[in-house]
Order: sequence, then C-alpha cells, then structure tokens
Amino acid sequence: MTIDLAFTEEEIALRETVARFAREEIAPVVAEMDEKEEFPRKTVARMKELGLFGVPIPEEYGGLGLGKVGYCLAAEELAKVDASHVAILGAHISLGTTPLLYFGTEEQKQRFLIPAARGERLMGFSLTEPGSGSDSGSLVTEAKPEGDFWILNGTKIYVTNGAEADQIVVMAANDVKRGPQGGITAFLVERGQKGFRVGRTEKKMGLHGTSTAELVFENCAVPKDQVIGEVGKGFVVAMTALDVGRVSLGAGSLGGMQGALQEALTYAQNRMQFDLPIVEHQAVQFKLANMAMHIHALRGMVYQAAAFQDRMGYDPRKWTRSDRMKKTRDSAIIKCLASEWASQAINDALQIHGGLGYIRGTPIERAYRDARISEIFEGTNEIQRIVVARDLIARGWVE
Repeated sequence: MTIDLAFTEEEIALRETVARFAREEIAPVVAEMDEKEEFPRKTVARMKELGLFGVPIPEEYGGLGLGKVGYCLAAEELAKVDASHVAILGAHISLGTTPLLYFGTEEQKQRFLIPAARGERLMGFSLTEPGSGSDSGSLVTEAKPEGDFWILNGTKIYVTNGAEADQIVVMAANDVKRGPQGGITAFLVERGQKGFRVGRTEKKMGLHGTSTAELVFENCAVPKDQVIGEVGKGFVVAMTALDVGRVSLGAGSLGGMQGALQEALTYAQNRMQFDLPIVEHQAVQFKLANMAMHIHALRGMVYQAAAFQDRMGYDPRKWTRSDRMKKTRDSAIIKCLASEWASQAINDALQIHGGLGYIRGTPIERAYRDARISEIFEGTNEIQRIVVARDLIARGWVE
C-alpha cells in the first residue's frame, strides 16, 4: 500500500490561494449570506475566476489538472470558513462534471464539460425523488425514446444548485421494472429546454447559501446525444460520481472540524471562569484533544483515498474489479466517519462556547446547523454502513 501524503508545489499553491480567498472574501460576507439565505453570487463568481470549478479536471478539458487531491485541498480550505461554498462546489464537480469526465463522449466533453470546468456553466445532479431517497434504484421519473429524443416525465427533489444550474445530470428510468439493473439512464438536461422547470425551493436548517430545489419534467424532450454513458447504465454513472463526492465531503468535514477547533481554542483561551481561562480546565482540554485526534486521523484517510482515485485515472473501462470495490468501500467509510466526527467536534466546540454558542449568527452556531446534513446527503450513514458491511462479507478485510 502506497503511503505518501506529501503535496506538490502546485497543490500547496492552490491550498494557499483558496485559504486566502476564504479568509479575505468569504468570511466577511458569510453571516449576511446565512441570515438572508441568498446564493453567494459574488464569491461564486470569484471561484470561477480562480479556476475552482475545474480543479480536478484535466487541462485539456478546461480544468486545472490537479486531480482529486487538489479538489479535496480546495474543499478543506473553503470549509474552514463556510460549508455552503463547499456544497456548491461539490454538486458542480463531484456530481456534475464527474459523469461527463468518466462516461461522456468526446463531443459531450467539448460541449458541456469544458464550459463547466471553466465555471461558465454551473452544474447540478438529480437522483432523489419524492418516493426514492436511500432506495435510489427505485426512481420513477420516466424516460421514453421518441425519434431522436428521450421524453422525460417526473419530479426530482433536494437538488443542490437546482435553482441556479445551467446544466443538470438527471437520472431517469428507461425501464422502471429493471431498476438499477439496466433500467436507469443518465441524461444531461440544459436550463431552458422545453418541458423542464424549477419548482419549489426548500427552506433549510443550514447551508443557507445553497439552493435546494425541486425539478419538474413534463414531456421534456432531451436529444439522444445527451445521454451520458450507455442506456440502462445510469445507476453505475450515479454511484461512481457519489464515490468521488463522498471523499470530497470528507474533505469538507475535515475543514469544518478545523474551523470549529480554532474557534473553540481561541474562545477557551480568552474566556475566564473561576479566575482561569477555561482552556486550563481538563474537561475543555479533553474536548480539544478529541477534535485534534479526529482531524489527524481523517486527514490521512481523505488524502489516501483521493490519491488512490487519482491513480485509478478517468477511464472506468480500465479499472479492475478490486479497485472499484476498494474505491466504493473507502469512500463510504470516509463519508460516514467524517460526517459523524465533524458533528461531534462542532457540538463540542459549541459546548465550549457555552451560551454564546447557542446565539444565532455566531460562526459556531452556523457551523452546527450546516454540519447536520452531512450525515444524510450523498447517501445516509446507515446506507454507508451497509456498503461497508457487504464489502466485508464479500471480500473480507482487504487493503
């Protein structure tokens, strides 16, 4: 097993650039963004200028060519300041551009991937429906062939970037009875296509800078050349994208934990009780130490998994079965542990803040609300445990 967590000069430069951007441009506006529940258009435009929407995409397709490792570094630094920006980036890169990069035709890459990697077209991903969440293979949004088109009918929910996306990867059933075994196809739907509209936009506990929208398809005619991958193989497309997303979600959790630790440490060093800074009390020290230990462990897991996915390359046809299974298992482990460790770390940081941590508008209160969704989206943690257990049963413990 290769163990090398050294970053390249390009990766370090990216990390420093994103850290400075988050600190100087996101931090001053994030409280107002959260309070008004507005999509942060100005800072998203800056993310485009910095090339962040194409960090892992090869340069030939308009990206920075820094792979999953570079992508995770960017997500980690953004998450130290705000989770909404990470969610916007993740829906675009992990779930939007990954299907095009891995399964798209060359024509699709030229037409859709390049502008997405340049940040010129924001992407989204729609799998969940009113009747299918964790049971994602039972979707009923239907796709029927008709001449040179597929006609889509149905409703998708909880689509991150849904209200702003210019192009969306949509999973629809070409054969409801077959489900994930040949009955689901991935489509690229563009904003403005006849029969496609954005429905309700949800009000949420956290991630107030993101839109979470309902998408409605009513006899939406999608050209056949906008099928991503093979007809009937859309479930594979979706699960492959989610493997990428779960690792980057781990990077976001890692950054969120670091932000919470810094807030808690600073507060504890300055808050006086019983004639001592509260950082001198063992109960507080134990909480800080637990945060630091989980951050240390998670960093190794995230970047080992990201580097492994980079070594696998971008052509699924060349992947071995064991590599596929390892990628899926590792991403499930990271997503589950990272989201739960982050929730615990942020909860402990809030406890250290005492009553102040419960006051609306403080960074730790916002982080507490933002973190909760990570145990649910991109596959609930219950589902991740099933993924890990099934892999153990099938293969045993294999590194």
